[in-house]
Amino acid sequence: MLKQLETHRNYLHSIPEISLEEYNTAKYIREVLTNIGVEYKEIGTSTVAFIAGESEECIAFRADIDALPVVEESGNKYRSKNIGMMHACGHDGHTATLLTFIENTKQMITNGTKLKKSLLFIFQAGEEGAGGARFVVKDSFYKSKKIESIFALHVYPELNTGGIAIKSGVLSLQNININITLTGKGCHGAQPHKGVDSILIGAKLVEAYQSIASRNINPNSVFIFTIGSFKAGKVRNVIPEKVEILGTIRIEDVSLIPFIKERITKINAGFEVSYDVKIDMEFMPFYPPVINNSTLAEMAKKVVKNLEIETEISLSGSEDFSFYLQDGTPGLLCLLGIRDEEKDHIYPLHNSKFDFETSVLKNGVEFFNSILAETAL
Repeated sequence: MLKQLETHRNYLHSIPEISLEEYNTAKYIREVLTNIGVEYKEIGTSTVAFIAGESEECIAFRADIDALPVVEESGNKYRSKNIGMMHACGHDGHTATLLTFIENTKQMITNGTKLKKSLLFIFQAGEEGAGGARFVVKDSFYKSKKIESIFALHVYPELNTGGIAIKSGVLSLQNININITLTGKGCHGAQPHKGVDSILIGAKLVEAYQSIASRNINPNSVFIFTIGSFKAGKVRNVIPEKVEILGTIRIEDVSLIPFIKERITKINAGFEVSYDVKIDMEFMPFYPPVINNSTLAEMAKKVVKNLEIETEISLSGSEDFSFYLQDGTPGLLCLLGIRDEEKDHIYPLHNSKFDFETSVLKNGVEFFNSILAETAL
């Protein structure tokens, strides 16, 4: 098994591709599936493979395949060959795990194992911000399958190797993307009284947004408001006309969305009156929260082998696995421990030094094997 995992992960790690542009990654996945005789459907750069069982009811497994626009600084000898791109979120490991799981499952069937239920394997493009799952769930091939439940794993560097987080209920948060354009009046930097300083006002606006968390949201609620981009001007002695601000909000309670939008809108309106500026906003709820099915979580806890189970670890980020659950399909996303301080595998997701030992993926394959044995054999 380790040789299979290393073959897949080493190659995939060296050819990272960003969301919805995973052409070589998809080519590799499809070549592996073709070589082992597994049917698949192409959905853009996503690939959905299918193995028929005695029943039309399907058990689905999903891996994401895209990388990030990050310059790799890890010590991995199979480091990225694509400049400015890196598998900094472990999707190469997810894909290698699912490919190895399919190969082993296909071999079991060849050796005489009977499937009581059919299997669906989703190699999904565009998880990193593009919401690639949306395109899979809308596809006629996917919709034609009677999916009983869906499972996925995500490597997690805050959990030690040998551990797995299996949490019932909310695992990851709803995200809301915010684009703000603040327009003032440009002028010479030596004559600020002749303009309306968009940078000064923009800075105050960012500060005002943080009052929502401290003064408008119940402190027991999860609410994270981050401004990640503030762009204005190009030279030191000109006050620019516009400031462009990009932000993201993460919440657990989706019922807060209308209130949050209203509060931000009122803050913007107040600034427009107070400072004689114009503020345009795009308020865009995107990934829903991942809510793990409690029955599947309890089943997984019972069948998992040789791993230390954590039940309270959650993600403060968002995950588009949630789109597979929007039609009521029960699902379970678990976190696979990869942290190893002796090997300096301590860096967080999306960090340029992120890495892990490929051998830990054996735990992922065994986890999928246990789910398969419980649900489809």
